[in-house]
Amino acid sequence: MVPFLVGLTLLGEVLRALSTPVRLLMYLPRRHHWRRLAQQALEEAAGEDATKQTDEAVLQKLLLRAKASGRRRPPGQTARIFVSAGEASGEAHAARLVKALGPRVEVTAFGGSLLRAAGADVRYPLSEHAVMGLVAVLKQLPLIVRAYATFLRLLRSAPPDLVVLVDYPGLHLVMAKACRRHGVPVLHYVAPQYWAWGPWRMRRYRRSMDATLTILPFETAFFRRFDVPARYIGHPLLDQLAASPPEAAAVAAVRARPTLCLLPGSRRSEIEANLPGMLQVATALRADHPALRIVIPHRDPRRAELIRTLLHECKVDAVEFHCGPLAPWLAGSRLVVAKSGTGSLEACLFGNPVIVVYKLRGMLASLGYHNILSVPFIAAANLIANTRVVPEFCFHGEHGFARVAAAARELFVDGPARTACIDGLARVRGRLGGPGATERTVALIESFLHAAALPA
Repeated sequence: MVPFLVGLTLLGEVLRALSTPVRLLMYLPRRHHWRRLAQQALEEAAGEDATKQTDEAVLQKLLLRAKASGRRRPPGQTARIFVSAGEASGEAHAARLVKALGPRVEVTAFGGSLLRAAGADVRYPLSEHAVMGLVAVLKQLPLIVRAYATFLRLLRSAPPDLVVLVDYPGLHLVMAKACRRHGVPVLHYVAPQYWAWGPWRMRRYRRSMDATLTILPFETAFFRRFDVPARYIGHPLLDQLAASPPEAAAVAAVRARPTLCLLPGSRRSEIEANLPGMLQVATALRADHPALRIVIPHRDPRRAELIRTLLHECKVDAVEFHCGPLAPWLAGSRLVVAKSGTGSLEACLFGNPVIVVYKLRGMLASLGYHNILSVPFIAAANLIANTRVVPEFCFHGEHGFARVAAAARELFVDGPARTACIDGLARVRGRLGGPGATERTVALIESFLHAAALPA
């Protein structure tokens, strides 16, 4: 039976992927409608204190699913949950969650070494085979099929009380649908960015996930508009910064010289697309400020050779590359130029001016950006504030970096633009609230497990 279900699901997903161009064409005539919905959600969120949201709607939906299945845990039996993380950043969030739950809960998982070290029984190394994009997914199809088959067998042999799927919506949506067939409640931790790209996917998302936990304040309003119970639990970056703040001496050492920090991205393709143009910006800024220190910090040692190669090819003198923590550089730099993504939001949290860039690769990507993007900004800080707090540039070709250089010149020196950016970033930090995303998620899970058990 399992091979049949796997084959049927696989066929459906391949057909769905192949139909993507058709669905994009169907979306275009209604793109203004989706943009209005996204803008309404941003405006609604701007008037709400997301930190005061409660767990009630999420708990009710999870409990409804649990009661409908007819399975309730007997008194004294250890609660069981299943956690899945499909890539590195998601596994870091999942590992913190499992560690915080502790021995009170029996955890099986898909993930990698981080989840194993946190105490989970890892049944499949999913995060070690993380892929993005249709071509990459097709290449890894045998691995994905094995993961799904393993999950189906687990649902049949030892169904958990709750399934927590962390980010990675592609395979996780398929797994969530299987959970529904088996009556197992599903909680999605780190909601997908459907509010930005392809909001038509919300119909499928609503049919698959029981509830979702968001890490950006405005996301909750968007998911609630599509009848998905959602709760803002805070951004895990705040937990990370609270747990590992930069040393004051290291920050002071960076501040001793006017420093420009470049964050070209984490993936090879992102670095190749963005770093050469960022170096052009750095060269232009150094022409105005000869004492400028240019630094490229990066967490991933696997990217060191690529970055050094690009530095050699671009022939930019006196650029420092440091492999290790980003926090001291982000806290001490006078200006940061960051590729759009989690890294750019992390830079914004330190309060120094940031310029967000994203170089599109190819005309198709450019057409997609101008016709499919549902929100008015690409930078998370601007979306959180619902106004342009930091300059952002999304473009195809090399010409866009000239505009980035102009913005860098303006923000690097004291003046109204720099002051407005710093003030705006302080408001963004305030809207995010404080750390505690993991603790809030643990509290919600424990409330559900307690309510879903048979009374003693």
